[in-house]
Amino acid sequence: MIYFNYMVKYVRQIIVAGTLCFITSPVLFAQDDIGKEVFVIRTFEPSVADASKINLLPSITDTISVSPDFSYNILPVPISMDFEVEPITPARMSAETVSKLYGSYIKLGLGSYTSPMGELSINNLRHNEYSGGIFLKHHSSHGEIKLDNSRTAFSQFSDNTMNFYGKRMGRNNVLSGKMGLQSNGFHYYGYDTSIDTIPAKDDIEQRFMHANAGFQFKSSHPDSIHMNYDLNLNYDYFQDRRDVGEHGLTFRSSFSKFIRTQVVGAHFDVDYYDNTLIADTSNLVLKLSPWFNKADEEWEVFAGFHAYYDQFGSESKVYFHPRASLQFSIIQDYVIPYVGIDGRLNVNNYRTVALDNNFIVPGLMVENSNRSMDFYSGIKGNFTRDISFNFKVSYAVIDGMHFYVTDSSPGSIGNQFSVVYDDVELLNYSGEVGADISNRFNLLARVNYYDYSMQLQEHPWHKPALDMRFSANYNLGDKILLNADVFHKGSRYARSINEGAEPYELEGITDFNLGIEYRYSKILSGFLRLNNISNARYYKWNNYPQQGFSVMAGFTYSL
Repeated sequence: MIYFNYMVKYVRQIIVAGTLCFITSPVLFAQDDIGKEVFVIRTFEPSVADASKINLLPSITDTISVSPDFSYNILPVPISMDFEVEPITPARMSAETVSKLYGSYIKLGLGSYTSPMGELSINNLRHNEYSGGIFLKHHSSHGEIKLDNSRTAFSQFSDNTMNFYGKRMGRNNVLSGKMGLQSNGFHYYGYDTSIDTIPAKDDIEQRFMHANAGFQFKSSHPDSIHMNYDLNLNYDYFQDRRDVGEHGLTFRSSFSKFIRTQVVGAHFDVDYYDNTLIADTSNLVLKLSPWFNKADEEWEVFAGFHAYYDQFGSESKVYFHPRASLQFSIIQDYVIPYVGIDGRLNVNNYRTVALDNNFIVPGLMVENSNRSMDFYSGIKGNFTRDISFNFKVSYAVIDGMHFYVTDSSPGSIGNQFSVVYDDVELLNYSGEVGADISNRFNLLARVNYYDYSMQLQEHPWHKPALDMRFSANYNLGDKILLNADVFHKGSRYARSINEGAEPYELEGITDFNLGIEYRYSKILSGFLRLNNISNARYYKWNNYPQQGFSVMAGFTYSL
């Protein structure tokens, strides 16, 4: 069909072309020759006519249909199923490597001023129910210190400690106990050098002996639906070389429980002290402190109060101190302002006062002081992920605050201290910045400024207006450990032994210490301690110069 169509079209074109030749031929041949020149003035514009595309596609129409027809047969053949079962080795948990514990160690050292020291700590190893141990320590110095009159003084001291402790862990509670014995020997070596005297060694010798025993029973519930409790009972016996003794019995208890989204609790404490030598000096203090706490991610509120009953001898007093605090996050974990009010009764028994200032008059009884109000406000948080801060200002009203002054009783040579009292308003500015640069390097800076407003005393005797501390610790590959401390206390005033005389101004104290430890292995290390590197001559208490530059070296061996 396609071929026929092309033939018809071709014949048609031939016929048309022949007809045109026939018509035009007479005309062409009949013309005469024309002797003229013809100039055509026009730019040649070649053009190509548009092509006409044939849109017809060839197709084939097959009129013969063929249906395939074939047959096949399946020959059934059995498949071989030979298979041998191999047993699978059962899975086993690999044993966890348990690091060896060194629960005990011995530490020995020797320093300048003929100062030996030693520590022994023995503890049991891993146990699910029990733990216990013993701790022994000795540190003494047999050197001498020069006074302002260039005479050497018997400044030797000896500190000894022996503690036993144990603990039993139950399913929901922990029972622990302790008992110990401490002995502190020293001399009243500092005296007023304007007095022409040389005290005998036996006359200025003093020794404190402290024996104690106690029990603690506390809850260890893994959830918050149970009531938590913590009960402590302790007995202390304290005695000095002058046969002044004190029995002390203290009971501490605390209870707390979650109720919905808040926590409520209470503290109940009992303090009882009885002097064996001085009559009518027993002191009974009862304390009750209920409280309430509620917090979420952005804020925390606390409210409660302290109620005290204080009976000293035949006199009794009652104190009440409100407690409240509020803190909230402006920027979570970075900027947290807080404000609060508090108060407390400071119990000044013979043991705590004697350990605070060794050189007090033997048997000195100090009255309790009442911190009737302590209002504070501040801001804490983090400068960065590694640097934290806490800046605080507080205003406290303290009734009956005691200050140490040189004893001026008849026959005194200025080497012992008594106390005077005053009602004080204390304004305290404090700041603290800590930086954990890494798990091997950290820094700490702490500053306090105190402003005392006195009513009776000329100065806050032996109290500095400024104290600072800077500490740094560096761990070099768990082999070399470095730590440095700088302590500073501003100038202080001491009352003269002579009534009406001008007070002494004690220069500020700056004490720079450096410690180095080298770990030879996991069980053996050596240490070097440098104290008062600047060799500054300073006085912690009036007439009592402290040791200058000193060094101590030794080793620690783990058992």
